[in-house]
Order: sequence, then structure tokens, then C-alpha cells
Amino acid sequence: MIEIGRVVVKIAGRDAGCKAIIIDILDDTYIMLDGETRRRKCNILHVEPLNQKIEIKKNASHEEIAKALKELGIEARQTKPKPKTSKPKAKRKTTEQLRARKEEKRKLRDLFRPKKKEEKIEEKKETTLEEKAGLVEEKKEEKTPAEEKEAKPARKENKPEAEKPKKAVKTSDKKE
Repeated sequence: MIEIGRVVVKIAGRDAGCKAIIIDILDDTYIMLDGETRRRKCNILHVEPLNQKIEIKKNASHEEIAKALKELGIEARQTKPKPKTSKPKAKRKTTEQLRARKEEKRKLRDLFRPKKKEEKIEEKKETTLEEKAGLVEEKKEEKTPAEEKEAKPARKENKPEAEKPKKAVKTSDKKE
């Protein structure tokens, strides 16, 4: 029943329900089909032979198959070959372009690089939570021990009386 030129119906796969013609017998289990289906190898178990038979050569061209099917009133599948296009070749970059790109990356990296540890520590010392809240009195200038001895007697003698009430006001603000 399976012979070259036999009209068959595919019963499995993507082309199920489509009519085709056997154009070659490859081995005991596979045949080559063409017609309403795609031209390809197919398992014998996936086709159902019909009573019709067409006289064609082994490995007949798709045009011959299309003519034979037209006589039976069946339209063959028409495929258009894809136009061959060449891939655009990537142009190699010059050394100047590579250097410029590298410089741009360095600049961006420097912008987003985290600050050094020393700078972070100084910033932490400068602004504490107490200072932000306004609870800490202003720091006095740090002086060497020799300068402190000279400055202490001068402070006691030359302290203006206006400073004392200010300190009292600040302490009273804290209590309230």
C-alpha cells in the first residue's frame, strides 16, 4: 500500500489533516512527503493511505507534484524562499575611540565613587546628632597647654558680665 505516488493524509503533527503524495521511501519506517504539507520526512504510522495513486518519478520536484495535485483538485503548498541578506559587519573601533570611551568611564566612576574613610570620619566629628538638635554649646578653640595657662587668668579678670546671664538663659531653656 505504501508506494511512490500514493496519495496520503497526515494524521499526526502540525500538518495533520493535509493531503500529500509519497515521493520517496527512505526505509521501513520513514517516507518523504510533499503536497499540501511541507516537503519532509514522515513516519509511516503518521499517515493514512488513500485509494488514489499518481504516476510520478522518485524525488520529483515540487512543481511536478503541484501539477499532479491540481489534476486531482488539491492545491499544493506554495512557499516563498527567503531572500538572502548579508549580516552587517561590525566595524572595529580605533584606538582614539577606545581611549575616549575609557576616559568617560573613569569620569563617571570618579563621580559615583564613595568618599574616602578619612573624609567620612571628619564629617561625623563635625556633625553629631546633638549638634544637629542644637543641644551642644559651641566648642571653644583648642589651645596648647602653655596658651591655656596664659588665657585662664585673663578670662577670670576680663569676663564681661553680659556672658553670665546668657549662660543662665541657656540652662533655663534646657530645663523647660
